[in-house]
Amino acid sequence: MNLTPDMALFVFCAQFLAYAVKGLIGFGNPLISAPILSMRLDNVVITPGTLLLDCPVNGYITWKNRRSFQWGKILPLLLANLCGVIPGTLLLRFSLPWVIKTALGVVVVFLGLEMATRSLRPVRAGKDRLWLRLLVSFFSGICSGIFGINMFIVAYLQRTAKDYSEFKGSMCFLFFGENVFRLCTYAASGLLTPDVLVFAAVSVPAAALAMLLAGKLGPRLDERKLQKAAIVLFILGGMSIIMKSVLFHT
Repeated sequence: MNLTPDMALFVFCAQFLAYAVKGLIGFGNPLISAPILSMRLDNVVITPGTLLLDCPVNGYITWKNRRSFQWGKILPLLLANLCGVIPGTLLLRFSLPWVIKTALGVVVVFLGLEMATRSLRPVRAGKDRLWLRLLVSFFSGICSGIFGINMFIVAYLQRTAKDYSEFKGSMCFLFFGENVFRLCTYAASGLLTPDVLVFAAVSVPAAALAMLLAGKLGPRLDERKLQKAAIVLFILGGMSIIMKSVLFHT
């Protein structure tokens, strides 16, 4: 990555927007930042660089929610998730950049549409199957290894969890465990390059400033409208990166 002033500004602005969304609605920063950053950077830089920011944040959230874990339910999901991270990391390391970007766009658009239509589909609280949970968790781990997006298991469990506080605490633990494992996997695979460290260094002040601003603006804004606007950004970002990667193979 050639860190010219305009590239540094591009990374800063993309991460600022992404973490502002996270601060306002509580999730979604990789669904915003990944498609935008992929317009000029490869995921082999974006995904590990963003992980360096997310790992300490998720560690702090996990510690705050440590009394809400249900170990018997979350450990099998975590193990399935970690098994998915390994092939995901290999795909990130060795796949063609434009193929990864096209797949990223598809994933982001799918998740955006799932969120947009969630209220139209019946909620089946508690009516899920163990094998299906493990399969979704494994696939979510693959997407996390490639894109840093581990939301398929969240989307599934949000529709089947009996207790939201229990679900939230367990997800925090899963995210942190996956982050630590993925950090070690990336390091062993040689993905924590100097470019990744530079990317993270530029992103840290953007994320900090965005979270600070979101903390001040959040109480004054309508959360439902913010979520709808974020979903539109997810879908538009995913569609744009699909078109660019397919048409120009970059």
